[in-house]
Amino acid sequence: MKKVLVVSHNVFCKTSSMGKTLLSYFEQWGTDNVAQFYIHSEVPTDDSCCVNYYRVTDKEMVKSVFTRRSGSRFGKSDIQKDRVSSRTDEGLSAAIYQKARKRTPFIYFARNLIWRLGRWNTKKLRKWIDEFNPDAVFFASGDYAFMYIVARKIAKMKNIPLYVCCMDDYYINNKNESRFGGRLTHKAFMKQVKKTVSASAGMFTICEKMKEDYFKMFGVPCHTLHTAASFEGPLSCEKKTGAISYIGNVGYNRHKQLISLGRALRSIESEVPCACIDVYSSEKRPEILRDLKPENGINFHGEISSDEVKNVMAESMFLIHTESFDGESRKAVAYSVSTKIADSLASGTCLIAYGPEEIASIKYLADNQAAFCIFDDHNLSDRLKVIINDTKRYSEIVDNARALSIKNHGSKCALETIKAVICEE
Repeated sequence: MKKVLVVSHNVFCKTSSMGKTLLSYFEQWGTDNVAQFYIHSEVPTDDSCCVNYYRVTDKEMVKSVFTRRSGSRFGKSDIQKDRVSSRTDEGLSAAIYQKARKRTPFIYFARNLIWRLGRWNTKKLRKWIDEFNPDAVFFASGDYAFMYIVARKIAKMKNIPLYVCCMDDYYINNKNESRFGGRLTHKAFMKQVKKTVSASAGMFTICEKMKEDYFKMFGVPCHTLHTAASFEGPLSCEKKTGAISYIGNVGYNRHKQLISLGRALRSIESEVPCACIDVYSSEKRPEILRDLKPENGINFHGEISSDEVKNVMAESMFLIHTESFDGESRKAVAYSVSTKIADSLASGTCLIAYGPEEIASIKYLADNQAAFCIFDDHNLSDRLKVIINDTKRYSEIVDNARALSIKNHGSKCALETIKAVICEE
């Protein structure tokens, strides 16, 4: 097995979304063969994947402008497995972090400038890298230019191949295009992206649509890493409740899609077993919650635990995945593939997908006939009646979904793809 240095914002962990994803990629790689350079205010809390860490935070980079020193090493004895969260920032530091998450053009400019003026490439870091002596760099990319410079320079320093992993679209859709300085910031960002990708041995993407479009954009080999299901399905259930359930984020106007479905169900309530949608989400915004009500065919339940998610999936007759039809939301989620899709496919419950056909997640389900797909709101009530009352089609969709889950979303699928690319090239 080749030795891989993972360069990322987040540390390997079981609590954050990115931390869990990275953990699933390298958990069975062998702790002697994985090291991680990361930058968030976090400490290592898991030793199943990696016991060799190096961290440089934004706060250290500010200080390094004057001291020229930065970075902390963490070994096996430093891993704090008893911590609930890997994050260590609190008070003012936490407040600054939350403000920076807004990602305005000014925030991008300021953070990139700090990393350009500060000193991350220290003798201490180079010694740590030399001691580990990696065979490849795996860069979990993001939307800050400085991290592309870091990953590229580390790979060049050791003269080893660099692989760029994209888990969201930062390149085609400029989310700050309409803001002052947004186009200039994105142009400067893309300059570093292109330099880094052109110097890489290839890219990993989260879906086939991203793989196809990024190959056209960058001209380097691209490989798809599908999200792993959090359990090996199907989930056992003594009896289906007949419920129609939605679990997850209702942002990007997904709540409007759910309301359309809920109202359609209410219009045929005398003809179907369930005339409402049970929505489970951490959403707190009053302007959204006020419309998620029974009059619109919605029962809002709030956030539930991972174990409860499994129970809801198992007991429901249908699960819903939806994306909005409005233009801004389409652009924002064009390449998104919800983590809940992997679990839904493995659950043994039929999935209803409602949204634009060109969105990556909807297209993926439609191409594999792994959901009952509705691409517009025309005769919505009648189309819901079709799948609710067609037991044969229901079974076919569940079987297709389960086969797709085994093929693409097993716990080792992404690992095997990464291994095939990095270790066999």
